[in-house]
Amino acid sequence: MSDAPRSLPEMDEASVARAKFVSNLKPGTRIHIIGICGTGTASLATLLVARGFTVSGSDKSFYPPMDEVVRRIATPLFEGFRAENITNEIGLVVIGNSVSRTNPEVEEVFKRNIAYASMPEVLSSLLIGTKAECKNSVVVIGTHGKTTTTALIVTLLEQAGRAPGYFIGGLPRGLSTSVRAPSAKLPANDRIVVLEGDEYDSAFFAKWPKFHSYRPDLLVVTSLEFDHGDIYESVEQIATEFTRAAARVPKDGLILLFDGDKKLLELARSWKGKPEITARLQFYGRNSDSTYRIERRQLDPLSTPPTQELEFVLDGEPLRFKTTLTGEYNACNMLAAAAVGRTLGCNPRVLAAALSQYQGVLRRQQVIADVGGILVIEDFAHHPTAVSETLCGLREAYPNRRIVVAYEPRSNTSRRAFFQEAYRASFASADLVVIREVTDPGNYSATTTPLKALNVGVLVSALTADGKQAVSFASVEEIEQYLIRTMRQGDLVVLMSNGDFGGLPNSLPQQIAT
Repeated sequence: MSDAPRSLPEMDEASVARAKFVSNLKPGTRIHIIGICGTGTASLATLLVARGFTVSGSDKSFYPPMDEVVRRIATPLFEGFRAENITNEIGLVVIGNSVSRTNPEVEEVFKRNIAYASMPEVLSSLLIGTKAECKNSVVVIGTHGKTTTTALIVTLLEQAGRAPGYFIGGLPRGLSTSVRAPSAKLPANDRIVVLEGDEYDSAFFAKWPKFHSYRPDLLVVTSLEFDHGDIYESVEQIATEFTRAAARVPKDGLILLFDGDKKLLELARSWKGKPEITARLQFYGRNSDSTYRIERRQLDPLSTPPTQELEFVLDGEPLRFKTTLTGEYNACNMLAAAAVGRTLGCNPRVLAAALSQYQGVLRRQQVIADVGGILVIEDFAHHPTAVSETLCGLREAYPNRRIVVAYEPRSNTSRRAFFQEAYRASFASADLVVIREVTDPGNYSATTTPLKALNVGVLVSALTADGKQAVSFASVEEIEQYLIRTMRQGDLVVLMSNGDFGGLPNSLPQQIAT
């Protein structure tokens, strides 16, 4: 793999100093979060309150699923960003990664010389700490599957009685919260923390991936593809950041990589002989020589809900269980979690029981309605591969249903033309595709790549030429009305967006029920 033509800045001493400042904050300190309604920042607010801090926050709007979380725990909350929201009684301001330098609250923070930090810097201080405070830090990185894999690892460790600390970039079902510090009652040698590591940058003043703030003793790498085209110009740049993460794993640590990703395998081969990468490498997936592999996968689509029976081989030891999670995609996520659990000494029988009981994460193939024979599922997928794999798994689980997909390109990358051709193949498992038109590609970019919007009309024409029924609409209201006219008994309707899709996941089930 060639060297990246440009790399993001490396974490600097100022970041270390900010993290150290956070570690010395006293309980009762008021912490204000700018951009509090994001999945990560809302989870952080939960952690701060649990650690005894007082939390306030602001955001441009408050929307599901995190609005209910922050309204329960933070006060005051401000809708809209204003300088007067920042007062001298605030001891620390956490600045979300979507917040710009010109935000009026940021300007006021600098004017008043109030201490500030990024979300990952706070998590590093309060959740992980030093090696002497927490022996094992597990960090999950990769283009796809991070949230599900992290939630699975946490669930397995929790069921095994290990009481892990964790940070999950979503709301896991079966766990009371998406973030928790490791139990203070445990000796440091028994403490484990599991973190979802995002490759997106940390803040406008910390332009490196969030996962660089985390200390990885065990690093899981699920996949490597191009994404986040507003800060990366190539997949090689993302590979550079993954290499930096791998170099931070200690010699007695472990790097666990998925064997079914060509670019990831190429990257792993490039690490051989690099003196800065000293940890062991192990692989999981389908390859016969991988330490952890899927031996058998048997689908039972006639069960309600559909299930698949999985047989893993964990370093020579078989593990069998049934799960309601669909597809090869999820089977690999479960294998990664089982590999981590086994590495950390969990009993195989406990792992099998925990995997079979795992309930998933909100907005990841989540059934939100089953009315009049119409099944409605909400999913977070937006990258072409994630869209394809999710729909493939659903087609496998529901072979006799017509699959109707409503897709909203929402992220900076999906709204732009990076994946104009890739999306054409993503909807192969769907019968009817409805896409929201892109009118604004967004104006933020840290790269030299020209800002060009995804041409939904061209995409619809390409899908139609492939024999797929496909349409597009400018508004969510038009999409909803089209779905209501078009849906019929026996349909599986999949709503895909990494945003709130204009409230469609809430309003459509209500419309179906009336």
